[in-house]
Amino acid sequence: MQNFDLVILGGGPGGYPLAARMARKGWQVAIVDHASEFGGTCLNWGCIPTKALLASARSYHLLKNAADFGLSCSETSFDWPKILERKSKITLQLRQGIVKMLEKSGVTIFNGHGQLGKDRVIKVSRSDNTETIEIQAKKICLAVGSIPAAPAVFPADRNIFWTSNEALNADKVPESLLVVGGGVIGIELGQVFAEFGSKVCVVEMMPQILPGLDNATAKRLLPVFKKAGLEILVGKKVEALAATNGRATATIDGSTREFDKVLIAVGRRVNMSFLQNSDLELETEKGFIKIDDHYMTSQPDIYAIGDAVKGPMLAHKASYDAMILAAQWQGKKLTADYSLVPSCVYTHPEIAWVGLNEEQLKERQIEYKTGRSMFSANGKALTAGEGDGQIKTLLSTDGKLLGAVIWGPEASNIINEATMMSQFGISNHDFSMMIHPHPTLSEAFMESVENASGEGVHG
Repeated sequence: MQNFDLVILGGGPGGYPLAARMARKGWQVAIVDHASEFGGTCLNWGCIPTKALLASARSYHLLKNAADFGLSCSETSFDWPKILERKSKITLQLRQGIVKMLEKSGVTIFNGHGQLGKDRVIKVSRSDNTETIEIQAKKICLAVGSIPAAPAVFPADRNIFWTSNEALNADKVPESLLVVGGGVIGIELGQVFAEFGSKVCVVEMMPQILPGLDNATAKRLLPVFKKAGLEILVGKKVEALAATNGRATATIDGSTREFDKVLIAVGRRVNMSFLQNSDLELETEKGFIKIDDHYMTSQPDIYAIGDAVKGPMLAHKASYDAMILAAQWQGKKLTADYSLVPSCVYTHPEIAWVGLNEEQLKERQIEYKTGRSMFSANGKALTAGEGDGQIKTLLSTDGKLLGAVIWGPEASNIINEATMMSQFGISNHDFSMMIHPHPTLSEAFMESVENASGEGVHG
């Protein structure tokens, strides 16, 4: 039996950075995952393939609206198989890069499925089914990620009733699509298919789309997404689903409608397959593996990070967990703080937010000042035909950033300014001394911060 200092189950954005960090510090590290799944959900079934499809959808939108830029394009069309091929090439390139990086770092890779047992022994079933081996470690980290959640009444026919996995590999664009769930996954994939011609209906049972986003912005975005071809029903429930003659029949708030396909996008749950047929027990809390401040589970020297534990199910949060845990193992006194984990939605327009929103500030009775900046007044945005959107910043009475929400071009990049300003406690006066190049989209963030204290040039 091979022995290691550390064995990591899962090669996603939590597992592979942790493996590389510790191997470079001289630890004997092994990582277990299927060869086709290195990079995790993010790379193979989530962030990256979705963004590849969104990029194709955005390019197609620009092609159809070329006249807005003084260009003539009489005929437009798309090739769905080639769009999927491009997506697959991108994920393959990134996946191969991760494997090469791990090998260069000295990490031992086991391609297969790991099953956790007692005494920190892991049984690895090889991906090619050639053999099953056992390995042991001084420490084990569970970076097992998550899988799509589906209601118990969700029909089993994956040809009609999709999870995000099936949607990302659809053989063609459906004429009509019902999306159950108005979170990030549902809105992003809904916009992809709408841009390529699907009649898309998104049903969200909560009063607003995109949980976590402030209510005012969520409401403001409804007409924006309607213009993009999405029918969005909030505060409604899909009461029944059934297959009828190769199509889906859905009962929505008492009314029956038919769709070619249904995408269930109601969230994700922890992937617990590593415990199947195992005699080891781990404490859980609200569906997550329970950990202490040092990421240790209820079993000594078994740790967990990423989607498997509390906090937002986001790739960058998993990588943050890996960084904190690696630092702790090296003797640094750090603990995780999820109060400034940015959230991003990569639709058109993009949406991003970080910190506290207005509802949360009012609930906590925290005084704040609001600053706004419109992209319609930003030169870079207008030259790109991206004048829709705004930046809202929330500052404390002494000028520290409490939260920000952005919808508009490159929101996912601009939000880094907000995160950095909050993380390091930069005051609005100090921030305004940082020279922003012109013309840039980030100028709009500076303008919003200055407007909160009445100092903005454009008001």
